[in-house]
Amino acid sequence: MRVLLCLILFNCSFLMPGLAQRTEQIIDSLENELSLSKTEDEQRIDILNELGYRYWIVNSGTSVDFGNKALELSEKLQYKPGMAKAKRVLGVAYWTQGKAKLALENLYSSQEIYTQIGDQEGYANALMNTGMVYADISDYEKSLSIYDQSIQKFTELGLKARIATTFTKIGDVLLMQGSYDEAKDYLTNALNMHSDNNYVYGMGEAHNKLAIVLLERGELEQADYHLKKAVEYGSKVNDEDGYIGNLIQFGKLQRLRRNHPDSEEHLLEALELAQKKGLRKYMLAAYKELKLLKKELGLFQESLHYYDAYLTLKDSIFNADKSKQIAALEFGQELEDQQKEIALLQQKEKTSSIINWSLGLGLLGLGIIGFLIFYNQRQKTQKERELVNRKQELMASREELAKTALENANLKQKELQQQLAFKNKELTSYTLNFVQKNELMHQLQEKIKEVKSAPVANQARLLADLERTIRQHVTIDRDWEDFKRSFEEVHTDFYLRLKEKHPDLSANDLKICALTRLNLSIKESSSILGISPESAKTARYRLRKKLGLEPEQEILDYFLELEQSARK
Repeated sequence: MRVLLCLILFNCSFLMPGLAQRTEQIIDSLENELSLSKTEDEQRIDILNELGYRYWIVNSGTSVDFGNKALELSEKLQYKPGMAKAKRVLGVAYWTQGKAKLALENLYSSQEIYTQIGDQEGYANALMNTGMVYADISDYEKSLSIYDQSIQKFTELGLKARIATTFTKIGDVLLMQGSYDEAKDYLTNALNMHSDNNYVYGMGEAHNKLAIVLLERGELEQADYHLKKAVEYGSKVNDEDGYIGNLIQFGKLQRLRRNHPDSEEHLLEALELAQKKGLRKYMLAAYKELKLLKKELGLFQESLHYYDAYLTLKDSIFNADKSKQIAALEFGQELEDQQKEIALLQQKEKTSSIINWSLGLGLLGLGIIGFLIFYNQRQKTQKERELVNRKQELMASREELAKTALENANLKQKELQQQLAFKNKELTSYTLNFVQKNELMHQLQEKIKEVKSAPVANQARLLADLERTIRQHVTIDRDWEDFKRSFEEVHTDFYLRLKEKHPDLSANDLKICALTRLNLSIKESSSILGISPESAKTARYRLRKKLGLEPEQEILDYFLELEQSARK
């Protein structure tokens, strides 16, 4: 009765929100986020998957619902990380419900998608979950092989908590195989690792499995301690499915203690909860314990009733074809082992010591020959591998040299192109200077003719004007050269594009174009050119006519369009 009252106390605490507050708060927070999320996007998928993950240990049916919703939306949006996580959520949820085929289909699909997107941690988790399913259908060798692969992956990724969880799963398989000492070692290591990480769910699970081991070994007091710890930690994370498993083990503990009323009460409660949640593997375990309990009480009719329920449920979990296949494989293996044993005994009876020695020497000789062949082949393979590696290194070196030479050639070509561009600009500048000088010489010739034909009284004034023009052009010429170099550095090929489109532009026109491109006013331009504002205005008007502009079109806008068209 003391144990029953203790378990009832644990049951009450399990159902109270206070102890499971953190898990419920997380679920409530996620459901609130889901209700606020109105758009079908990747964030909504992540929330659905996280809810499915959180409901694993609370309600596997709800976990399946969220997993299906996440999968449907992920496939619609082609969101592969969401698809992989949803498949894993469904796989574990179906495993919890005892639906092995659906669990394996989803978990293998999850592994495939995780591999496609390069998520090694997701792949390792789905792989470990697959081992859990194989353990459930009693394919222990395959399950242990998968767990070993999972540990290798988790070790490479440095995921100690996942290694601890896998240790728990290995301990569970070893328990199923009857290797209780080895199972206890794995489970104890898992419990210690989970305690270091304060992983409450893992601690509860490890305590539960240790209790099962100790029950099998008949260490009832130690089993009682671990079961109470399992319930305590399970209540903190709201592990409802784990609670059902603990009820079954408490029922078994009480049966072994000959406390049959308490045992029956725990087992019936566990069966009722398992039936409500559709947890067939727990229903199976409860039927088995109730069968044994009724048998011990001498209630053979009731024991037979529970045994029939056990067999019916087992057949529904493992279909008849699978059961036959497993049975045939087991029988074939047993037959093969027996035949080998008989052949070995017959050989020992029929053969003499001389034949045995001869056979031994022959096998030894064959072994030596085989070893030499293997060793030589290995040496040959190693040399071939080294030769291939050297060739690859040589090819890589040649490729690197060729790449360097190509880069140098490209740099040289780029440098030559830059030099050519500079020379072209310089040549253009010289050409414009020649044109400007020619215009000046023509202007001087005209003024000299004017001086010659003028009266003597006006010649002094005209000569003074001529001298001023020469002096002015010398100064303007020198300043203009500095200006032109600076202008061309900023507005590359401006003069060249203008001359290409308007070949009749004079040097003076190009000056006005440059000053206009800088958005200088007529007054500012006249000051730079050394002429009156009226002359500058007249020059700009003539320039508009040479450029063929419409009355409403601005010269500056035309120059900007010219530069933009050149960049395209």
